[in-house]
Amino acid sequence: MHHRPARGRAAKGLLAPLALAVATVAGTAPASADDEIRCIFPFWFGFAPVFVAQEEGYFENEGLEVSTAFDNDRANVLPAMASGSIDCTMRTIGESMSRPRSNDTTGTVIGTIDISVGADGVVAAGDIETVEDLIGKTFAGEINHPGTTLVQFALSEMGKSIDDVDIRLIATDDSAAVFEDSSVAAVATWEPMMSSIVRGSSREGAHLLLTSADYEGLITDVIIVRTEDLQENPEKYAKFLRGIYRAIDLYMEDPDRFIAISAPFFDTPDAEMKEALEGVKYTSYEESVEYLPSADGEGKLKSVFDSFNEINVALDLQDGPLDYSPYVDGSVLDGLFDGHER
Repeated sequence: MHHRPARGRAAKGLLAPLALAVATVAGTAPASADDEIRCIFPFWFGFAPVFVAQEEGYFENEGLEVSTAFDNDRANVLPAMASGSIDCTMRTIGESMSRPRSNDTTGTVIGTIDISVGADGVVAAGDIETVEDLIGKTFAGEINHPGTTLVQFALSEMGKSIDDVDIRLIATDDSAAVFEDSSVAAVATWEPMMSSIVRGSSREGAHLLLTSADYEGLITDVIIVRTEDLQENPEKYAKFLRGIYRAIDLYMEDPDRFIAISAPFFDTPDAEMKEALEGVKYTSYEESVEYLPSADGEGKLKSVFDSFNEINVALDLQDGPLDYSPYVDGSVLDGLFDGHER
């Protein structure tokens, strides 16, 4: 079985966290360090636009050199950003807010890149018809897994919380085997494993109880950059965002070509990547503008941020609520393509 690349665990193709030369744009000779961005992010198809922007020369056309590495562990990434060893990372907004982040931690959200629209969720036994049916039952998952987040959010809507279920902490890679245990009412997982469990489980009536499609926008991946460097070099990050959103434009126009370009970076067959991306929505430039704060308001991400202030505290992933501003800053998106090729 091929498992979905993990956002928070080791995965095939993992690279040394600071070996920042694995996907450098060939032939680019930036005039100064201001033209270079070093980025580390989890092994996840949602971040493929970075590789497409490299291969299609979008960054090179901007005079920008981008070097990348995979690392799923925030315990590596956050110190590297704090020390200035790296300039950017990407992950879900909820994960990015979790401990050890505080209001003083470096890192500013400057854009969105993708939204889970069915790729994450919960598989339940036949007798579990609603989320409320999980109360008092055993639910298995990682504490910071999107599926666990969805359960907490759904329970909070009915005045309950994750404390009302019996959580069994597992590794998501083990979710198919764990679900075979009849004492487990439901399990948090993701595609393609999620569909495989429903199809292949020996338990009659196995079904999708909840997916990210039920709460579109809640599981949103964001682009986070080193605050001090952003303040000194905002145009460098404008170049980075233009490259990413041009790559997303290519996906919208020709997804097969996009996948053919990016799948080798994940050592993944095109067909597997295409299937996984059915539950993912890349956010265009215009959609990212809608999510980030601007002169028109705080943006759609504000309600997601507020939700995670509650979700993460309930899951004991945050010590307390964080401030939306200045952690989320949409200023780089303002007029991003004015006078520039798209």
